This record gives sequence, C-alpha cells and structure tokens, in this order.
Amino acid sequence: MGHIGPFTFNALRYGVGVLVLIPFIIARKPRLDRKFFKVSFLIGLILFISSSLQQYALLTASAGKAGFITSLYIVLVPVISLLFGRKVKLHHWLAVAASLVGLYLMTYAVSGGFVLADWLLLIGSVGYSFHIISVGRYAGDVDALALSATQFLIASLLSLVTSLVFEPSLEASLIRLAMPSILYAGVFSCGVAYTLQIVALKDSHATVASLIMGLEAVFAVLGGVIILGERFSTREIFGSLIMLASVFSVQYFEGRASTGT
Repeated sequence: MGHIGPFTFNALRYGVGVLVLIPFIIARKPRLDRKFFKVSFLIGLILFISSSLQQYALLTASAGKAGFITSLYIVLVPVISLLFGRKVKLHHWLAVAASLVGLYLMTYAVSGGFVLADWLLLIGSVGYSFHIISVGRYAGDVDALALSATQFLIASLLSLVTSLVFEPSLEASLIRLAMPSILYAGVFSCGVAYTLQIVALKDSHATVASLIMGLEAVFAVLGGVIILGERFSTREIFGSLIMLASVFSVQYFEGRASTGT
C-alpha cells in the first residue's frame, strides 16, 4: 500500500483470486441455485467489510498491534459459536487460552492505548470470526470452489466501487509498481489459502479451524527468519511453541473423540 490505497488493493487482489479459480470451476460445472448466491453474497459481504477495515487500519497501525488484534478471532470464534448453539468443549477453551498467551508473547510490542486503527482492527477481527463461522456453517451445502470465487467477486466489486469514491486519482503506473504484491496476494492468499480454508471448513469445527489459522503468526516469524534473516527472540520462540502445542493438543483430543478412544 505504499503505492495504492487499501480499497484498490483489495479490489485487484480479489479480482486476481477470481481469475485463478475460474478454470477449475468451469471444469467442475457446479450447480448454482438461489441458495448458493444468497450464501455467497453474505460471505462475500462479510469478507469485504472485514478486509476493508483491516487494510485501512494498516495504513497507520503498528505491525505488533495489527497482528495481535486481528488474530483475536482465536478467542472470538468459540464465543460467537456459543451464540449459534455450537458446543465448545473444555479442551477447545484450554487451547484458546494457551494460544492467546502464545500470541501475546509473540507480539509483545503491543503497548499503549487504543487508537482508531486499533478499533478498526478489532471490529475487523469480529468480522473474520463471523466469516469463519459462516463458511463452516454453509460450505457443506454448496460447491466450495464456486463459493470461494463468488465471495471474491462480491468483495472485489464492492471494493472497486468504494475505491472509485475514496481513491479516484489512482494512476496505472502506481498499480504496476504494486503488481507483484497484488499477484502474490491474489494467487496465494486468495486463490490458494482462502479456497483451502473453505474446503477444509466443510468438515472442521470452527473453533479448531480458528486455532490452526492462528498459526499464521508463527509462520510469519519463521518467514522472517528464513527470508529476511531475522532472529528469534526467546519470547517469540516460547510463544511459537505454546501456539504449536495448543493446536497439536486440540487435534489430538479431536482425534480421540472421533475414534471413541
């Protein structure tokens, strides 16, 4: 976003995500009925709102605060799930609590009071929680790839309209400078990661899914070490181990429950 605004970035990256998935959808020839479009619009709208708040906040928010506040969906998903009558087991809550501690240790730079950007990130985190829950609830009823592409299409179109209102002076040269990041986010974040999330949430508990997705903080640290040559601090190592242990422990208990052992 050193070259383009947050709404333009989202419009373009979600558009790329749609283009990545179209060939696979054409090959599958899924059935697209009224229910599919209602579900897709709902999930796409939630994605648009959540990602817009996040991208706009990242114009001024520090990386530490942004990582910590956004990943609070680890805690929010099981709480919101209760409102929808979804049972959350004791080992889920223990894993959530441990993950929150680990996440805090990894983002210890969080300090100071809340400013506007932090509130936007917090609201966005609530939105991402509803996104996870909604996908988990409806993904099993519709074609996952078509749902993924359509949610991107909805989010892209809404972002485009918003960008034309708030970011009308954009130049094509600036888009070219941002294109490597747009392509990466569109192909790998949208085309691959979000789509795999929808496919997996058909058969996964939303709370377990949020814990696994919370490992993005761990992989961000590993990426910094491998790609940027950064070093682990003792705090980050400890936080990463706690988060990894939380996810593996909840998977262990889920496996025992499914086999009846």
